[in-house]
Amino acid sequence: MKTYDNDTHHNTETLFLPEIEASPEMPIGSLADRMPAGAFVPFLIGAMILAIAYGSSFLLVDVLRAAGRNAAEAGNIISIGTIATLAGCVGAGRFAERIGILPLIICSAVMMACAMACFAGLGILGIGIAYAGGLLLGLGWSVFYILAPIQLIHCLKPAGRIEALTLLSGSQMLGIGLSAPLGHLLVRGLGSPAMIYVCYGLFCLIAAGLMVWARRALKTIDQLPMAAVALTIPLASGIVGARTVFPVIMIGLSACVFSGLSTFQTLYAESRNLSSGTFFLTFTATTVALRFSIASHIGKLPLGKLVFTMFALTLSALVLLAVNEKSMTLYIMATLLFAVGYGLTYSTLNAMIVNLADERGLSIPVASQVFTIGYFIGAFGFPYIAGGIIRSHGIDMTLLLLMAIVVVNMIVTMTVFRRGVTAL
Repeated sequence: MKTYDNDTHHNTETLFLPEIEASPEMPIGSLADRMPAGAFVPFLIGAMILAIAYGSSFLLVDVLRAAGRNAAEAGNIISIGTIATLAGCVGAGRFAERIGILPLIICSAVMMACAMACFAGLGILGIGIAYAGGLLLGLGWSVFYILAPIQLIHCLKPAGRIEALTLLSGSQMLGIGLSAPLGHLLVRGLGSPAMIYVCYGLFCLIAAGLMVWARRALKTIDQLPMAAVALTIPLASGIVGARTVFPVIMIGLSACVFSGLSTFQTLYAESRNLSSGTFFLTFTATTVALRFSIASHIGKLPLGKLVFTMFALTLSALVLLAVNEKSMTLYIMATLLFAVGYGLTYSTLNAMIVNLADERGLSIPVASQVFTIGYFIGAFGFPYIAGGIIRSHGIDMTLLLLMAIVVVNMIVTMTVFRRGVTAL
């Protein structure tokens, strides 16, 4: 069958040209209920590999120390990556509109491979190459992170999107969770922290090959025309000015809760004589297992009630953390509740916003990008606010603030539900 892509009108087989022909009359009923395994499996494996590479930023301290550099410079390198991530979010859609989504994702995988090479070479080439690596890593990851959901969305009917997005987020979480332990295993086997990045760079090239494979397989199915992929002020204003703004608000607030709790988890654990490693291991294992096990069923649930339940579980987790004194059992119970409550939030709200945009004739790609930017704003911005509160009032006051944020999200959910949004 003929496939369709981002506002292009040329059918071609070359790697870095748009591969699909736009058809403004494409009926949504002709889309697939599920992604073909020949495309989806390599896509998910590639996503997991790129997440492993992105998670390698946690290992920068080890490489800097091995190179005789100040470990504190890791924070500056990651900050450069954060700025690059936000810049990549703004420009990804515009480039995707010109060359296609998957070709740009392939480019992002190559870019991340170059970032890994920069980190591997900092002991020889100096600290400047590490900053270049941080820039490339931020750009490469942001392009992949913001475009990967769009690629899935425009292949599937609305009912199938939430399952695909949940599996995608599960693959990314699994990759990030595997990054540090796999890196430490490689150090023990290879004897050099720099070799972690050599291996991870090769992994990124494998991911690029998998995306090429997925791209070829996707030529056999219909896809929505993406006539408005570029993120522009008028299109973004249309998303913010409609009911589609509610999922953006909710994911931004959810990101605040997650980043605040995870960034300062060590401080919380120390205040209760607990180990923060228990939180991260329990959270990652539970979230990954949940996303993969429930993905095929989650699309059958009413989204409004599902989102409200997730926020209620998140609030319960925060309450347990606040009242806990030194109980490891209570700590694990709270972490499990938080993993279940937060674990499905991103994919569920992402499906909500694209379905709302679809119903209202708004740009689905732009809706997904605005949603992702809302997440990044909360994730990157809130730790600064939380840090100030911790310095002034301690970790317990921060927990109260996180509870208040979740309550606001519950109120927003009830407001949207009462207005009868059909996607709920």
